[in-house]
Amino acid sequence: MEKFSSKLIEFFVSNDLIKNEDKEIYEYAANIILSSLIHIATVMILGLCFNLLIESLVFYFAYIVIRKFAGGYHAKTPTRCYIISIITIVLMLCIIKWILIINYLSIYYSLFFSELVCVLILCFLSPLDTENKLLNGKERTIYKIVSCVTSIAISLFSTFLIVIGVYNICVSLSFSIFTSTVLLIVRKVQLLQNLRK
Repeated sequence: MEKFSSKLIEFFVSNDLIKNEDKEIYEYAANIILSSLIHIATVMILGLCFNLLIESLVFYFAYIVIRKFAGGYHAKTPTRCYIISIITIVLMLCIIKWILIINYLSIYYSLFFSELVCVLILCFLSPLDTENKLLNGKERTIYKIVSCVTSIAISLFSTFLIVIGVYNICVSLSFSIFTSTVLLIVRKVQLLQNLRK
């Protein structure tokens, strides 16, 4: 991905479309955009395979919105990140599919209570930064507010969907909160282990 981004930007520089001194910024931006497009395409393909296209997109975008500000575990390499993302999405889609097939109201209410616990954990732990993206005091406060408001808003919307019986989207939103919480807890454990070393 980085090689492709680099060659693409090199092409633009050689054709005087980009200044040479701005090359690194454009390479970074191109890498992020291409990586995001590959992730979205993968989510769509997996969603189509499970016949859960809308659910997969709802899960992915809600998850990304929460994770952007809450932080959490990050893989050390883009390849590892991509593999973990695929495994996570496949696992979540399997569970979502199973829940929708069973279609017991008690499961949806159990999800609601689990979601409340996850939102509390998210609000308590977030944000957790990484070595690549350290937050200063002001950023930490802003990220905490945004991650809390976002997760609460998604949870409230999910609850509304339970009430009106739109279970497929409700389950997808619930699992986006759940997945974000798990990765936040994993990161917290990592940080605690680092302190003990």
